[in-house]
Amino acid sequence: MTDYASVGRKKLREIDGEAGVRVEETVNNVCPDLARYLIEYSFGEIYAREILDNKTKEQAVVAALTAMGTAAPQLKVHIHAALHVGCTPEEIREIIIQMCGYAGFPATLNAMGTLMEVLKETGLALSKVSVHAGSEGRYERGKDWLSRIAPDQERVLKETFDPINPDITRYVIEFGYGDIYARGILPIRIRQVATIAALAAKGTAPSQLRFHIGGGLRAGLSENEIVEIMLLISIYAGFPAALNGIVATREVAEALKDEKR
Repeated sequence: MTDYASVGRKKLREIDGEAGVRVEETVNNVCPDLARYLIEYSFGEIYAREILDNKTKEQAVVAALTAMGTAAPQLKVHIHAALHVGCTPEEIREIIIQMCGYAGFPATLNAMGTLMEVLKETGLALSKVSVHAGSEGRYERGKDWLSRIAPDQERVLKETFDPINPDITRYVIEFGYGDIYARGILPIRIRQVATIAALAAKGTAPSQLRFHIGGGLRAGLSENEIVEIMLLISIYAGFPAALNGIVATREVAEALKDEKR
């Protein structure tokens, strides 16, 4: 029989270092059973799974907690953890910036403040060099990035939103993809990890989640990897969000298989 407590403590230390030990001690002072569930389920069962590496897991969790906007202390812990497993400050900042398109600027600004607290505590520096792709050609650049995850999406956006206001499609393509996705630093595969995790955790945009699951598959994620993201989400947003995401992943993956036949 697997000793999930031992596995979980080992994994927690691997992810969080000494900060993980303090998390268990803090929770244990309030409710030992809750500490047990945290260690055994979250880290002994879910984090101990091996389909995603630790860095990808933490990138997904930082995105999810940023988008949720309701768990600043936990976001701080996971920014520390992301640094501990090999993310650079610039990569973490990039994930947070990306969330402004999915969770809004207030959630993004709050998360950026948390990142700055962590960097102050760790003494790490953050590059201030701009990686903005430029103001010229934003639409064509955005259309190119969008086509990498959904080749026909510009047409779909135009058919859906141009009768309401053509500016809507332009904003999505120019800002969401011509500005944000075009910034570099993160490969498109990781941008899709972040977006899928954020939308799954929020649980308020099922059609956009399905769209980005398809985008993730086109960007090189496997169905199993996306299911792993959803299992992580069970820890942070609960089983309903995770189960809805898993069902959506299967349906989208099957639809893409049919599309290729």
